Amino acid sequence: MESILNDKHFQLLAFLITSARGCIDEPKLYGPLRLLDAATKLIEIMEKEGKCDEDILKLKELIEESIDTLMYDEEAFIESLDELTKKLAKIIRKQKT
Repeated sequence: MESILNDKHFQLLAFLITSARGCIDEPKLYGPLRLLDAATKLIEIMEKEGKCDEDILKLKELIEESIDTLMYDEEAFIESLDELTKKLAKIIRKQKT
């Protein structure tokens, strides 16, 4: 039997729980940064399970760009979060049609 420690779902769970604790003592924008990191990890899991399409993979690229943006421009990072939300809404609408 494979150890649960090797399961990507469990690893994401552990990341989320430890991130929640870390957010208490970290700067304000670390919370959104950690959530985006978790989103990237989730997309990687989805990709390995064959559950990603081109739109989701593009979303992952935009998430990674947003993470990089925070390192030098907080305002642009916040704007990129707005754009990510819009892109996600488009994916949802596309799936409903």
